[in-house]
Amino acid sequence: MKLEQHMWYRYDSAIDTELKQCADEGKDVSAFLDRAKEINIRQPLTEEEYNKVFSFIDELEAIPEPENPEYQEPSDLDGIHALQAPRRAAVPFDKETIEDKVHGAWIGRITGCLIGKPVEGAPRDFIKKIAVAGDNYPITRYLTMEVPNPENDPFFNDPNLKNRCFIEHVHGVSPSDDDTNYTTLALSILEQNGRDFTPNDVAAGWLSNFPAFALCTAEQAAFRNFLNHILPPRSGYVRNPYREWIGGQIRADFFGYINPGDPFTAADYAWRDACCTHTKNGIYGAMFIAAIIAEAAVSSDMRHIVETGLLVVPQTSRLKRDIDFVLSMYGEGRDYLSALDGIWDYYGGKISWVHTLPNAMIVAAALLWGENDYAKTLGYAIMGGMDTDCNGATVGSVIGMVTGAKKVPAYFTDPIGDTLRTDIVGNATVKVSDLARRTMRFIEA
Repeated sequence: MKLEQHMWYRYDSAIDTELKQCADEGKDVSAFLDRAKEINIRQPLTEEEYNKVFSFIDELEAIPEPENPEYQEPSDLDGIHALQAPRRAAVPFDKETIEDKVHGAWIGRITGCLIGKPVEGAPRDFIKKIAVAGDNYPITRYLTMEVPNPENDPFFNDPNLKNRCFIEHVHGVSPSDDDTNYTTLALSILEQNGRDFTPNDVAAGWLSNFPAFALCTAEQAAFRNFLNHILPPRSGYVRNPYREWIGGQIRADFFGYINPGDPFTAADYAWRDACCTHTKNGIYGAMFIAAIIAEAAVSSDMRHIVETGLLVVPQTSRLKRDIDFVLSMYGEGRDYLSALDGIWDYYGGKISWVHTLPNAMIVAAALLWGENDYAKTLGYAIMGGMDTDCNGATVGSVIGMVTGAKKVPAYFTDPIGDTLRTDIVGNATVKVSDLARRTMRFIEA
């Protein structure tokens, strides 16, 4: 790939994304729509195009937010605290089982990412067709392309499809992926800075330990901001049209791992990380997931776990509204596929498939309907579509924390051989069991 074609130098549809983001925030963008059409640069490649696009985005960023917004959604921690549910004390955890649970959470994140990796961003019918051909629908194991094709369907002969990361391409080690890179990087940042790490420590950890080409969307924008002396929290929104996308949510797991039974502290840690790259619901998604994982260490009641995650986010937010909608469908007794239809009717085609909100809904739904079954819960996360590797990884952390490593089916763990590759300096190839042991050093009894 030529350098100028690399995603680091491309901001596909940045203006359209920023216009949508501003509208979601309640800003009036009507006066800017004609100019957006006139500029019509969807992939800025040259310096001149880049400057033209982002000068316009600077103007959009400067539009004032409404004085009386429909949703109150602060991004600062004090503002979030003021709109959370009442804080509660941490719940004691079982010291004898917590190491197996943390190990299970790491395994869950890695295997969940891997099951969703080959169908990332694919439509639900695309995913179903692959799974049905492999006699794997509803999905309960890794997806494969080694399926019979008696009618010589060109769908299954497409080399672009065959080159995706299906399980037959995995040989004793899980490949690197942003969903596992970030969890490993969080561990590294804590090892370097301790529990008192700050958002600036997160930025420094990225600059020191993370290759720029491994970054996407909001993380890419924030990394560029770091290099330009724009530090957190401004790094999360300056020239960052992706500030409510899923990146913060996929980086939150480690903060749940090290705070078992303490969802509010886990959420505060997740804020320190997410504010570097995101705002509003992009931050809340991270806090929600960190709290869920922390609670999963001390409870197996998935409805309680999901509802606990909602305690740490502003009760006046869109994320709270959306997860409440999922909970209402669950309370009505709808089946899982009907619930997915409900989520897609709610958001499908109306918002990016890598936005925090619809993916958080799929995560919540997979956990609720998965009935504490490891394979079923992971499969439901993938069947939901959208950002499948991210959702599989997040759901995997939760169900892995609930079940523990010893109860993870061997057909999930055997292909990866207790080994993970990452793009993090000093962690190129690591043992999953070692990651769990390193994590345990930060868990206070």
